Amino acid sequence: MKSLYYTLADAKKWAEFSGDDNPIHFNLDWVRENGGDRLSVHGMRALLDAKQLASDQLIDNAPIHASYIKCAVRLRNPLWNDKAYELVERNRAGSVAILSSDEQQNCLTCQLSPLDDYKFNEINHMAKISSKQVAALQLSFSHFSKKLYDWQFIDAVLFWHLIHDSTLLQQDNIAEWLPKDASLKNIFSRYPIVQTHQEVIFDSELLQKWKLAIEPAPIYIRVLPSLVIGSMDNGLLISINIAARYKNKLVSNSITLKVNSASE
Repeated sequence: MKSLYYTLADAKKWAEFSGDDNPIHFNLDWVRENGGDRLSVHGMRALLDAKQLASDQLIDNAPIHASYIKCAVRLRNPLWNDKAYELVERNRAGSVAILSSDEQQNCLTCQLSPLDDYKFNEINHMAKISSKQVAALQLSFSHFSKKLYDWQFIDAVLFWHLIHDSTLLQQDNIAEWLPKDASLKNIFSRYPIVQTHQEVIFDSELLQKWKLAIEPAPIYIRVLPSLVIGSMDNGLLISINIAARYKNKLVSNSITLKVNSASE
């Protein structure tokens, strides 16, 4: 068991890396206007800790011969700033959870599993994150734990790309409910948005400890068509899919977001 305690400083550090300045993590007045009373922890920030322990567990259990690893995440309840939590191992190798220390409420679960085979869709017209940009992201990422894994860095870069790239917002089924010239920043300010699920499938060779590379390789990324269910009046569920290639190793990432109506 590992004790966790997140503060506003953790939120600022994650936002400096990712660009995710969603007011739900920073602006208490905004949170109160939208029916809340506390600042929540970035889900992806808490998952850095959960994914690291799950990776450690999977490696320690037995040699890995599978070609790929699947990471399945479910964010069940919000984590709050300035509150004690426990990162615990579950009853299966590669499986962890974050529980509240007081009520033992299950806030999120993370399961890593070997995957013998996975068919990646053919990916063309990928955007390129240059070696120079990857180097800059490395420096920012190095401010987190020194015990993270290669796949976690790629996972974090994919999230960074979603925040900074306009491709997702230009997809027809996303653009139809957005104001003209919308950006993720003003969407965050207008609608309460939370992450509920994530699935990452990655080359098992990326399950090794991450370290700064002197001359990092570029990362190639493509945002794939998303799935949108619901309406802005009643809330939306958005499944975002993104694929990447790093040193000829493939990563598939699917994130599910819940977008509540502005009046909720």
